[in-house]
Formats: sequence, C-alpha cells, structure tokens
Amino acid sequence: MLGLIKAPWKRANVGDLPVYQASTMSWLPGVVQGFTTRHGGVSIAPYERLNLGGHVGDDRDHVLENRRRLWSDLGYAETQVAMAEQVHGDVVEVVTAGSLTPAPGADALVTAVPDVLLMLYFADCVPVYFVDPVKRVVGLAHAGWRGTAANIAAKTLQTMERELGCRPDGCVAAIGPSISAESYTVGRDVADVFRNFARGRDVGAATAVTPSDEFAGKFQLNLRQILFSQLLAAGMRPDSIAVCGEDTCRNGRDFFSYRRDGVTGRMAAYLGVRSSLAPPAR
Repeated sequence: MLGLIKAPWKRANVGDLPVYQASTMSWLPGVVQGFTTRHGGVSIAPYERLNLGGHVGDDRDHVLENRRRLWSDLGYAETQVAMAEQVHGDVVEVVTAGSLTPAPGADALVTAVPDVLLMLYFADCVPVYFVDPVKRVVGLAHAGWRGTAANIAAKTLQTMERELGCRPDGCVAAIGPSISAESYTVGRDVADVFRNFARGRDVGAATAVTPSDEFAGKFQLNLRQILFSQLLAAGMRPDSIAVCGEDTCRNGRDFFSYRRDGVTGRMAAYLGVRSSLAPPAR
C-alpha cells in the first residue's frame, strides 16, 4: 500500500506579497503557481489583511484592491483571470479566456490557453493543481469533503486527458495548504461517506478516517490522503504529486480558516502558463 507522500512547498514573495509555492512545479518553465497568505492587503478585522474572497461580507473596495495587488504583482490584467462559482460540486469547466464572471456551477477550471490565470478561493478546503509540461495545459480544483467524495480532482485530470490530450502519467500535481486531519473533526454522517470509500482503497484511502471519539460520533478526516489516492487511481505517479503539510486551521499567522474562525477571509490558489517560453522535452 502506498501512503501519502509529503513534498516540500516553499514560502516565497510575489512582489511584496508572501505566497506558498509547490517546489515540484517551480522548475517548470513559464508556469505561474502559488497560494496566498493573509498578509499584504488592506482588509480589516475579521478579514485582515489580504482577503481575496468577494462573497464573505468584506468591503467590496477592499477585496478589489487586494485582488488588484495580487494580479499586478503576478503581471496579469483583471480580464486575464478565470474564476469559478465554487459550489462544492464536481463540475469542471474548460476555459479559453479570462472573465469577470465566475464559471457558473464549477469547482474546477482547465485551460490550454497561455496567459490565462486560473484562480480559486480557499479557507480550509483543498486546492489541487495540475500541469502538463509538454501540452502546457493547467488545471485547478477546489476540493471540500463534498467535492472530494464526488472525485473532483480526478475528474479535473480526466477532463485534461479527454478534452486536451494530456496523459495522467505525464502530469505533475500539487495538493496545497489546507486543513489537516488533526484539525478536521467530522460527524458520523460525513465519516460514513469515506470509511468504506471504494476509490483508491488499495492505495491508502481507507486509512483517511480515524475515530477521535467514536462514542460521540466524532472522526478525523484526511482529505489530502483521499485526494492523493484518487490521483493515483486516475493514473498519476506518486512521485509527481506534491502534498503540502501546512495546516490552514492551525497556522493562524499565515492563513484564514473557516473551521477556526467562522467569519473570515479567503486565500487564493492561482495557476497559469505564460506564453513566452517553449515547453520542456519529455
């Protein structure tokens, strides 16, 4: 049985903004990827400071300024950014341009168009990044427990394969900062969804639910382990998946957390490919 492999993510700066980046993707020419922190913006409590979520009750002008800072530091215009509605479902949208309107009903985005920046928003759920270095195709998925149960990450990879000719075993993936199993206690109803989870059972998904107080119906849920298992079952190589160990719930210095704080801001996961560099040879 293959277990979850934690791979390094590094803290870096984009302009004046600190971000986390998957080191396994940092070597890929032209790939722009990262996960923001709560530092560097203008929002005030309880959203301080770099809240990028426009749906959480923060001042609209603050959110727009925060987004402008990030997009500017990354070298993108607002019209080059593609977003999704994020409804905790399993819809994957193939996009060919940025849009000021989030893709309705979608929780994952895929593009083969250079200079389009995919961007989704998080405060404990799991961001999953995909890059095909040869096809220069990228995908980004938002995986909460419902999306994970619906196999959203593997469906993103399958969409890249079906629609854009990617090979799962030729792709690189990264599972980003998110709530850890130690911080994520769920009830029996959610635990039951995963305890006998068929997909990837032989590669470790069955170990992703552990009792914390079974008499009280409380369990710890490891979404990262399940997602890792699903990607292996979808054809990825284990050494091509970088799993971040950062816990958004425990690390209140760097991250917003809905589970910890309730009313709070959102970080952004972003991913794109610039048009200026040729793909590496496989």
